[in-house]
Amino acid sequence: MFDNVDIRQVIVSFAAIVMSITVHEFAHAITADKLGDDTPRRHGRISLNPMVMFRAHPFGTLLVPLIGAFTGFLAGWAATPVNPARVRRDITVRQADIMITAAGPISNVLFGLFSLVLYGVFLAIQVHGGMAWMEPLVSLSGTLVLANAFLAVFNMLPVAPLDGFGIIKAYTGGRGKAVQFLEQYGMLILLVIIVKGGVIFTPVVKGVYSAIATVKGIVL
Repeated sequence: MFDNVDIRQVIVSFAAIVMSITVHEFAHAITADKLGDDTPRRHGRISLNPMVMFRAHPFGTLLVPLIGAFTGFLAGWAATPVNPARVRRDITVRQADIMITAAGPISNVLFGLFSLVLYGVFLAIQVHGGMAWMEPLVSLSGTLVLANAFLAVFNMLPVAPLDGFGIIKAYTGGRGKAVQFLEQYGMLILLVIIVKGGVIFTPVVKGVYSAIATVKGIVL
C-alpha cells in the first residue's frame, strides 16, 4: 500500500502543516491578547507549542494534517477561544473581530514569505557550502511555503467556519440571506471544496512552485 510513498516527504509535509497551523492560531491568540481580550491567555493559547493544538483539536491538527501529508492537501484546522467583546474600549467589537480573524491568514502569508527566504538561504548553504546535510531543511522550508499558501487561501474562503466567513459575518453583523446560507450550509460547501478543490488550489500550487523555482534559479 505504501510502496510508492516517500516517508521522508510525508514527515516533512506533516511537520510543515502542523507548524503553519500553530502559527495561524497563535496569530489569532496574540492579536486578541494585544487588543485586550484575555480569553486566549486564560485558556493557555498564547503559545507556539504544537502540543497545545494537539490537545485541543486532535482531529484538525493531527489526523487531518497526517492525511494531508499523504495526499498533498496541506491543510488542517483548529480554533482559538476569543471574545471580541472583552477588547479595550478604544476599538469597536466589530473592528476587533475582523482584526483577530484576519490575523490568522495574514500570519500564513508572512510565514510563507519568510519560509521562501529561508529556502533560498538553506539552498545556498547546501549547494555553495557543500553541506548536503542541509537537504531536510531545504525540503522543509519549501514545503512550508506551500503549506502556508494553502492555509492562507483555504482560510480566506467565505465559507463557515473559515476565517473568510468570519470576517464577512463580523462586517455585516451576521445579517443577510447570503450570510445565513453560508453559515447554515458551510460544512457541506466546505466538503465539496475539499473534494473538488483543484480549481481553487491548482493555481496556488503553480504559483508557489513558480516562486520556489525563481528563488532556486537565483541561488544556483
